[in-house]
Amino acid sequence: MLDQAVKAYSRPPVIAARRGSPALRQCCDSYICPVCTQVVELTDYRQVLWHQQPGHQPMDFEA
Repeated sequence: MLDQAVKAYSRPPVIAARRGSPALRQCCDSYICPVCTQVVELTDYRQVLWHQQPGHQPMDFEA
């Protein structure tokens, strides 16, 4: 009986993940820091690490 149930179950085809154009993905590449309200670009690891510190000030991009 179990053998019949396994054969009757058909899995949907596996479709590779499709990524949209960079303009469509831009919404997910940044966020607003809840501590200092600065926009953090997730593609810049330095910014991500800076904004993980508790009680930090906005990041100075001139330095």
